[in-house]
Amino acid sequence: MNGIDTNVLVRYLVNDDVVQSKKAFSFIKSLSATNQGFVSLVTIVETIWVLDSVYCQEEELIKEAMLKLTKSPRLIVQCAKEIEDALSKEKSEGDLSDAIIAQIGLSFGCEDTVTFDRKAAKLEGMRLL
Repeated sequence: MNGIDTNVLVRYLVNDDVVQSKKAFSFIKSLSATNQGFVSLVTIVETIWVLDSVYCQEEELIKEAMLKLTKSPRLIVQCAKEIEDALSKEKSEGDLSDAIIAQIGLSFGCEDTVTFDRKAAKLEGMRLL
């Protein structure tokens, strides 16, 4: 098994660099259910940030991409269930990363996750400190 860094995942998803995107695509396609790649939670959150901040992708497209990754038989995504739960919820505030942070806290038995972010504090599982 090989871990996959954010820059490889972004190149695979965005296809914006001829050389690197081709390599990333080939690598991901070489994986299988018996030879999976590992995507850490940090990589997922960084990828969300890059897709939003750098590529200005719409939240719904980012959600779809992340959910496809969690369901791919080629990949093991750390905290996949929590990511799926967080991204499947309707939310009125916070960003996708905040939703994932809140859901992981709930899944690990936290009453809530404290934050100074007023927007994030409106999410289920978050509380303004």
